[in-house]
Amino acid sequence: MRKRSIFSNVRLALSGLALFVAVNVHAQTSGQLRGTIMDSKGTSIPGATIQLIDANGKTVTQVSTDQKGMFVLAGLDAAGQYRIKVSMVGYVPYETAATAIKSGESNSMLIRLEEQSSALDEVVVVGYGEQKRGDLTTAVSSLPNVSDQVNRPVSNLEGMMQGNVAGVTVISSGGNPGAGPRVMIRGMGTLNGESPLYVVDGMPNYGGPINPNDIETVDILKDAAAAAIYGAQASSGVIVITTKSGKSGAPKLNADVYRGWQTASNLPSALNAEQYAQAYNTAARTDGVPLSAGHDAAQNPWGQVTRTNWMDEIFQTGTILNANVQLSGGGEKSRYSSSFGYHDSKGSLLNTDYKRFTYRLKSDFDFFDRVTVGQNFYVTHTTARGANTSDSYSGTIINAIYMNPAAPVYDQNGNFHGTVPPELAGFSGTYGDTYNPVALLLRPTVRNPSLSLNGNVFANVNIFDGLTFKSNFALSLVRSSSKRFEPRVPEIGRANLNNYLYHEESQGDRWIWDQQLNYTKSFGEHNLDVVAVYSAQKMRDEGYSVRGVGFEREDPWYQYIGNAASVPTLPGSSVSEESLTSAIARVNYNYANRYYIGASIRKDRSSRLPVENRSDVFPSISGAWKISSEPFFDKTVVNDLKLRASWGQIGNMQSIPRYAYNIPLSTGTSTPLGSDFGLVRHFSVNKQYNPNIIWERSQSFDIGVDMTVLNKLTLAADYYEKKTIGMVFTNDPDPHVGFESGPTTNIGDIMNKGVEATIRYNDTFGDWRIAAQANIGVNDNKVLHLDDYSNAFIQHGDNVRNALVPYRTAPGQRLYSYYLIPSDGIFQSQEEVAAHGVQPRARPGDLRFVDTNGDGRISDEDRVYMGSAIPRFTYGFSLNVDYKNFDLSVLTYGVSGVKIFNGYKFTAYNAGSNGYNLDSRVLNAWTPQNTNTDIPLLSRQDPNNNFGTASDWYLENGDYFRIKNVTLGYNLRNLFGKLQTRVYFSAENPFTFTSYSGIDPEVGSTGLDMANYPLPKTYTLGLNLNF
Repeated sequence: MRKRSIFSNVRLALSGLALFVAVNVHAQTSGQLRGTIMDSKGTSIPGATIQLIDANGKTVTQVSTDQKGMFVLAGLDAAGQYRIKVSMVGYVPYETAATAIKSGESNSMLIRLEEQSSALDEVVVVGYGEQKRGDLTTAVSSLPNVSDQVNRPVSNLEGMMQGNVAGVTVISSGGNPGAGPRVMIRGMGTLNGESPLYVVDGMPNYGGPINPNDIETVDILKDAAAAAIYGAQASSGVIVITTKSGKSGAPKLNADVYRGWQTASNLPSALNAEQYAQAYNTAARTDGVPLSAGHDAAQNPWGQVTRTNWMDEIFQTGTILNANVQLSGGGEKSRYSSSFGYHDSKGSLLNTDYKRFTYRLKSDFDFFDRVTVGQNFYVTHTTARGANTSDSYSGTIINAIYMNPAAPVYDQNGNFHGTVPPELAGFSGTYGDTYNPVALLLRPTVRNPSLSLNGNVFANVNIFDGLTFKSNFALSLVRSSSKRFEPRVPEIGRANLNNYLYHEESQGDRWIWDQQLNYTKSFGEHNLDVVAVYSAQKMRDEGYSVRGVGFEREDPWYQYIGNAASVPTLPGSSVSEESLTSAIARVNYNYANRYYIGASIRKDRSSRLPVENRSDVFPSISGAWKISSEPFFDKTVVNDLKLRASWGQIGNMQSIPRYAYNIPLSTGTSTPLGSDFGLVRHFSVNKQYNPNIIWERSQSFDIGVDMTVLNKLTLAADYYEKKTIGMVFTNDPDPHVGFESGPTTNIGDIMNKGVEATIRYNDTFGDWRIAAQANIGVNDNKVLHLDDYSNAFIQHGDNVRNALVPYRTAPGQRLYSYYLIPSDGIFQSQEEVAAHGVQPRARPGDLRFVDTNGDGRISDEDRVYMGSAIPRFTYGFSLNVDYKNFDLSVLTYGVSGVKIFNGYKFTAYNAGSNGYNLDSRVLNAWTPQNTNTDIPLLSRQDPNNNFGTASDWYLENGDYFRIKNVTLGYNLRNLFGKLQTRVYFSAENPFTFTSYSGIDPEVGSTGLDMANYPLPKTYTLGLNLNF
């Protein structure tokens, strides 16, 4: 028994020793982490979620803080590195850098979380100052997620805004690389000068394009009360841009580069050579006219063989390269930011491209305690080569339909081939006077560099507490050159043996000097902000142009105007100047952050108007009630709630041409005089003038609501009415006077009414972060009044080959309304033609037009208004999702209530049009055996005038929904030490959903489509580095 007892004790002792050794070994290879979570005031936060993340991004463990805000993470491997993620509803999530756990020790930390501010606490930039969004009494929107937008393959700010901002309509100018979209804020209010004012770092910007990567924030001033402080320049809204600035601290380097590929899609196809001949033979038999010998297989077998798909020949896979580098930092009393950008885009059409170089230097310095001086210097150099696709004669894409598919691109000598080879020139008339579309793109020499230098210097003096003075001087210099050399066109088709060079030079100089006083003070619960500004600016533009013809050689080194055989018209030149002075005042007051009122007044004096009408005053007033700041308001669910209303007036200086009020003496007129009839230049009056012209004025009323729910969901909604009073328009000349142009006058009033709303949602679920936004804008545009003197209506000049003029603007209608003859399908039998009775030359297969006025015939008197080219509805949705190191963003955009006039069909579906080849869809044209179609019968003579009638047969629904962008990124944190790396893939315009039969419903013009250059699908791979 004793031996057994001794043995048991020894075994117990050995076991205890082993356990002691094991515990010590584990204690030396593991550790624990303790911590406390507090808010910014030092109050502990119970219930916060603590996640321990290893080097592979996996969650090792998760705990919550106790009632004292404390947590403990034990048993951690000392060999590894960990990150700590802390999250709590109502606070900004926090994440530590990777940290090693000290072996055998208890590691401790203190983490302070910042309260998650409401969207109404966001600071926005307004005219000559800043305000919290919660203090705004006017309609101001901001572009969300700017840092994500710049990674998209868009070359301009406007492309970033499309689909992201309610009430802002962005219409693409098409696929030409570098082409700037058209922007309308709250509808179309005028026919002249309908573009917003851009303000960059506090000063109006009239220089070159802005590199999107330089942008920090974008705020859009939408109503008159918000924009009134910019007066005569702001009738179409204001886009306020703040560029990236440096911050005190160690230098930071950011580099971003992406490479991409661009392709066109949904392109039309032409008939092949055999189908081409058959279609025209069918059309000839329909009319009982002789068949063309060129389409006779026996006489012209060459014309029956397809050698070229012209659409494939003119399109390519384009490329895009974008690179940006920014260095920023600062010391205790200085800050700087310097950036360089390069953008190179080669379009999906041959020989179209755009290059942009940008450099920006921005800095400021503190002198003494009350003086800050700074500067912002920005230079841009661009070159662009686009393609003409909107012309129904020489448009590149439509000529790829017209051109004979039997013809090759080049002849056996490497020269461009015509419609037929020289030995078959007798058949040239069969195929029409068309261009070789590849030659259209490759033959001309185009050079159009533009250099823009912009800069401003400022001094800010803090006079005493609350009162500051700022003097800001800006200078803008723009130099542009354009040279286009058109060589001879010797090939059969549309031959032209005269070459020419057109050379144009222009320069624009502008300076702006603002003197600004700001007074901001709080007296108990009374808060006051006052701004007073005096602004002066002057502009001078010069231009020169000359056209020379008859160049003996066509080598690049010979393409200079001095080598021209003649200059048929004398060179043209112009100089114009303009000045604007303004006195501005604004007052914002609120009591206890509950009751707000704001008012501004601006007096502008512009040299564009006659002396007695040059000055005018533009006032605004606004107010708001922040209900959520009332003591009785329960913030448990609704955290912020504010109602606001505003009214204001703004002038439109841009709608008035310079010198419209003065007798326009011109030296550009030349008259052949003398025995040799030599051209003699002399003074002449070629335009009627108007000494009584006054300001075009925009007046708007807005009511809105801003709300935040559970600190996650925000809503901003507005109803507005914007009235243009005294719209300026240049009339047609009086035929009895003999002038080239009529007077510029105030002809009428326009009303835009609408509703817009934006909803945002932000939340965090463990490793997931979600941000979603939806916006919608509804706009109703109407002409209230025209002067009835010479403008009972406005006949817009947009047309198809001078044959189809689809637009008319009249009182009670929308701007750019379609004014067309209604159609009612296709006649299926001669009995239907006879029963209709008003189209005596119609046959089965022809379009049936509606005799709307009942006079027994079809004429222009039967036209009716049928919708507009301006959208009624625009909407967008964006989603941003982050999960651990991954991020995904999706942006969509759509428009509704818009019509498109598909003028492409006028020639591409028309067998009576000069013999051109046709769109392959005419294979579905009406025949007695194919009656279920909307394409009329093929006819060489078209006696019913199916194609020459401006009817709604051309009018199509232009609604569309587009997936604008999908971007997937992955973040590599702390790579090689402090290097933060992100790689991403982006798809721009990958999917479009529409019923429109053309290439792209975003046609790049005011609703008229002639097979315009389509937006490409763009796919990019990118890398972002931060150090």
